[in-house]
Amino acid sequence: MTKSILYFSLICTLILACTRYPAGVEETLSQAGRNRGELKKVLNHYLEHPEDSLKYQAACFLIDNMKWHLSTEQAVFPDSSLFEWHTRFDSLYTNMMLGIPDSSLHTDRNRERYWQHSYVARQVASVFPPDTPTIVKGTFPDPRCISSAFLISHIENAFRAWHTSPYASYLTFEQFKEMILPYRAVTGYPFYENGQRLNDMFRKHLDQSDEKTYAKIINRYNLYKNGIHQMFPYYRQIQHVGTYDMFIGQNYDCISMADNFCHVFRAYGIPTAVDCNLSYREKSGRHFHCTLLDSTGKRSKYNQTTNHAASEPSTSASPSFFRNTFGAQDDSPFMLKAEGETLPDYFDTPCIREVTDENYRVTPVQLPIGKELSNNLVYLYTFNASQGLIPATWGTVDHQHRKARFKNAVYNVLYFPVYLKGDSIIPFASPFYITSPDTLYTSATLVPVSPEQPEKRGQLLLQRKYPEKKALKYRASQMIGGRFEAANREDFKDSVLLGTITTTPILNVQEITPETCRPFRYYRYVAPDSFPRSNMGLLEFLTDEYTPEDSLKPATALPVRSPGETDRERTEIRYCKLQADTSKYRRLRYTYAYYASMQYSSHEKIDLMPLKRPMKVKKIRYAPANAENHIVAGHTYQLMYWDNGWKNAGIRSARYNFLQFDNVPLDRIYWLRDLTAGREEHPFLYKDGKQLFIYHDTIVPRDTEFYHVKTHF
Repeated sequence: MTKSILYFSLICTLILACTRYPAGVEETLSQAGRNRGELKKVLNHYLEHPEDSLKYQAACFLIDNMKWHLSTEQAVFPDSSLFEWHTRFDSLYTNMMLGIPDSSLHTDRNRERYWQHSYVARQVASVFPPDTPTIVKGTFPDPRCISSAFLISHIENAFRAWHTSPYASYLTFEQFKEMILPYRAVTGYPFYENGQRLNDMFRKHLDQSDEKTYAKIINRYNLYKNGIHQMFPYYRQIQHVGTYDMFIGQNYDCISMADNFCHVFRAYGIPTAVDCNLSYREKSGRHFHCTLLDSTGKRSKYNQTTNHAASEPSTSASPSFFRNTFGAQDDSPFMLKAEGETLPDYFDTPCIREVTDENYRVTPVQLPIGKELSNNLVYLYTFNASQGLIPATWGTVDHQHRKARFKNAVYNVLYFPVYLKGDSIIPFASPFYITSPDTLYTSATLVPVSPEQPEKRGQLLLQRKYPEKKALKYRASQMIGGRFEAANREDFKDSVLLGTITTTPILNVQEITPETCRPFRYYRYVAPDSFPRSNMGLLEFLTDEYTPEDSLKPATALPVRSPGETDRERTEIRYCKLQADTSKYRRLRYTYAYYASMQYSSHEKIDLMPLKRPMKVKKIRYAPANAENHIVAGHTYQLMYWDNGWKNAGIRSARYNFLQFDNVPLDRIYWLRDLTAGREEHPFLYKDGKQLFIYHDTIVPRDTEFYHVKTHF
């Protein structure tokens, strides 16, 4: 009997030794170096059991595509103290939240208990703080770093989640491989965690939700990570450390938040993927968020980072979306490019898939290419203030017919058709946009944006670099009814009305003349009851009667927006602004209303200006909160225009609130850059002496055509 068993074992060993794995798996094994044996352990572990044939296919999928993934950093934990402290805090949190239903999570009583537990935990942890991780830089390819124990445990948890979770059991195997199985969520992100470990950490807390909806489970997730974070003492952890970003330090960004969320919810059994937009229609930057799938096919978004522009769909809308995948995509630019062809940075991986059509109506576009290209790919770029242009989508080159074919163009987006040659972006057609069809029976129209008379030149008079924001104008309109008062008693029982805001203020400095002018010790602005927030970005009580001992600073100048207004500056009375007596009212040192910047506003209902002695106020100048996207005196600006690339039309330093550029090519797309400060800039046309901003005055999409990722779930 013993000989038979040994003989059978020998036969199995020989069979496994001779097994030819799938070609992609073999390629990864050839790159694994000394770790090859670890990866083969995983494959052989599932080959030994016929009932695990699907798990073997899953292991093959992970190992096959592992070759596309690597890390450039690794977190090294000096000892187990961080894990031990987390275990203690986790136990404390579990006991604190035991039996609390969803409806009672945010009661005052529960908040009080929460803060008491957090305070005690921080005090204890601060006495013997754990050692925080260090970061090792380098190149760490996944095939050389993933252990068999990590991968087998991860696969087992993924299958358990797939089969037992009501949120995942309907998934096909192909969906499972991308939405539950992967151990990585964001292409190229250096940190990942074992699914079994994450499930052990989070399941008991997510299961506490008595309503098994995505929103309720996400609420439990947010409460837990915020609770544990509050329990840890403060760390100046300035580098990412993967899962523990949630608990230590302050290094939050959308990538780590989306990555951690995706890993946890996949491990729990909720199909999740990380999506990215590389740009916005009107903002700089890019953004990562999560997409969750349910059994009906509905996709929900999770975005924890605050989106301050979410109230303005145009501002926060993106022209395209991409999904981070674990498996290589055959239609990715990486797979379609010609030999030696350069790709934009984010596209230089096979593990992305465009999902713009999940969020917008899209339309195919064909454009002629005037010359023979060696490239297989062309791109539609969009404007981006930080880089000038940024890729929105890719298309393929039809070499036979010399055409560029795009599948995912979005209506009412200004596109710049280009291809890459080395590090250079080469335009091959005029910028254009596609009008959306008005009805089912009308067709879309491709509208090129190009000069009718390319040689014509002339003068531009510019007042802004970015259009006025609807949200800021709306907040300014809510200031109607606000009043300015003066008094000699601190309680204002002897107050005198100086003036009232009766029309919507402009988003810049303006002036009123007080109805009463005599010395007062106290001045103030009182917001209306209907909108009890001052919204003052600048507030100055002005006088021309003062002594050198008062040490008053010059008033902020009123805007001068055209050459015809410059004479006014020479005839204007020189006023100075009164200074608050901060010896008694120290908080006024930090009041936004009295800052030089108008980009922030006071949140108080009353903005008080107490003086050291009674003084007369001759004028009141004020400005609602605004982004200072008008021309700011003292800033330096550069005007660019589009002519097969951004060309320089000149640099000017602003003396007033306008800029004049002479002998500039006309009928172009322009871009005014603030070289001194500010990040918000937007392209515009110039017609009949006016700036016409794209997406506001020329290409104006319907609100229903915008998609933006809202704050939170």
